[in-house]
Amino acid sequence: MSSFVIEETKKLWATWNIRVFVIVSLSMQVFLILFAPYRKRRGKTYGKCVDLLIWSIYLLADWVAGFSIGLIVSKQIKSPTESSDIQVFWAPFLLLHLGGPDTITSFALEDNEFWVRHLLGLLLQVGSTAYVFIKSLPENKLWLPTILVTVAGIIKYAERNRAFYLASFDHLGDGWAPSEWGDELPILVEFQKMDAKTMEKFEKSLKSILWTAVHHFGTIKMTLVGPFLSPDQCSDIRETFLQLENSSLVLQAMEIELSLLYEVLHTKLPVVGCMIGYIFRFITICCILGALLSFSLFKKHYEFGQFDIWLTYGLLIGALLLEFMSIILLGLSDWILVAHIQSTESKFFNKRRWCRAVSQLNFITYYVKYSPVLLRGIANYLGIRILLEATKGILCLSSQDFREDQWRFIYEEVIKLSTSLITNASRPTGLEANQAWKSNRKRALESFSNSTDIANILEELDYSKSVLTWHIATEICWLQQEPNQPPGSGTEEDQTSTSNGFNHKEICKLLSDYMFYLLIMHPAMMAAVSVSWKIVFADTLAEAESLVSRRSNS
Repeated sequence: MSSFVIEETKKLWATWNIRVFVIVSLSMQVFLILFAPYRKRRGKTYGKCVDLLIWSIYLLADWVAGFSIGLIVSKQIKSPTESSDIQVFWAPFLLLHLGGPDTITSFALEDNEFWVRHLLGLLLQVGSTAYVFIKSLPENKLWLPTILVTVAGIIKYAERNRAFYLASFDHLGDGWAPSEWGDELPILVEFQKMDAKTMEKFEKSLKSILWTAVHHFGTIKMTLVGPFLSPDQCSDIRETFLQLENSSLVLQAMEIELSLLYEVLHTKLPVVGCMIGYIFRFITICCILGALLSFSLFKKHYEFGQFDIWLTYGLLIGALLLEFMSIILLGLSDWILVAHIQSTESKFFNKRRWCRAVSQLNFITYYVKYSPVLLRGIANYLGIRILLEATKGILCLSSQDFREDQWRFIYEEVIKLSTSLITNASRPTGLEANQAWKSNRKRALESFSNSTDIANILEELDYSKSVLTWHIATEICWLQQEPNQPPGSGTEEDQTSTSNGFNHKEICKLLSDYMFYLLIMHPAMMAAVSVSWKIVFADTLAEAESLVSRRSNS
């Protein structure tokens, strides 16, 4: 009985494996093109679930498509007589799927650095598809639609690899936007033609937000390549943002800049959002339409199973729908809006770009709640300590709503620092800004006892150690506050902030947990973090473990 079940299962698998994986591959492409854009504006309630789902399908989509091509190749080698022409026709569709949707090319910045590996994958998969097709000749009756879809698949896969290449750190500075746009964007041309009176009105309008985001995008993007900007660049950015004179306008400009940056780094926009990209996209659509027409006119459909025929029509129509959806989403992207929009009052311009929530991670939760000694010992023995730490970070993550008053407080503090820098130096440098930050930090410590000793200690710390030290200090102060502290108690500053509906303790806690989150989960985003920060953090964890052990034994 058991052998019978096993044999029937093998037969069922041999019959349906290719069909099932092709359907799954198409379904994953539909999911990614629809839901990948929500990464930018996911809510705090389901943020981790959405990220995990998109990440899982993003990784599985390439594996499923590649595995499906492997199944077709394997069947062509083992039993070429049983390999149907229609299954050979399915192989180029998997190339289309490997090309991926326009809405997501990479999930993280590190993915872009593997463009060479993806180039080798392109050559390998194209070679496998060509091998299957050549083996089916000259009996293959679907040779024409197969060739057409293969051309479309190669274009799509090459577009993705080109997007990886342009977004890699070595080539990120080659161009800041689709090259043909340059300084001819309508908003920049309009700005250059303004007289003084019109300029004054412009600076107070919402359209100035768009100009600010576009004008400084190249400089902002270059901070990913290197942490240092020239004094002229720093002064230009500072003066432009000071002219906005409104925290909400500055926040909108930053939202647009980050949205533009996301599209350049994680989508196909730099590749398809130019004239050459439009031409290749037109060729792709024509090839798929030609394949659909050729297949529908084929007069010997009876040679194939009814399910296979409907599945093939599903692949063809699905490929066309994915292309048209990509065009629609491309038209709604911020770069296309920047290139063609004439008014910031447009509902497309005022679309939601992020969820207004800040990721939070704190050291106490990270160490105490998810770090049992036994589990860490097992992880060290198995050599999966890094995997454990990454899993812990995800499990400890939370998010907090970012309120308008909190942003206004941060904006006002930055304005104070920038104004003092401009007052003291006509062209303040990064070193002067760092010295001003250290002076503010010393003044904050002067309100505590023994502040001189603390300041001298912190003065010697590098950036990563300083962030970690200040975070732990903030966490200790937060945990030591009275749980039901009356409104009239505390320092004069606390009483003033509470009466104004704003609590400085909350903003300190919010920013401290956010900085620790960046330090642990995204150190690449903090350019000033040294390469030895992991050693520093490991030492801190060991010190905390030793402290807890001594306290428990005493």
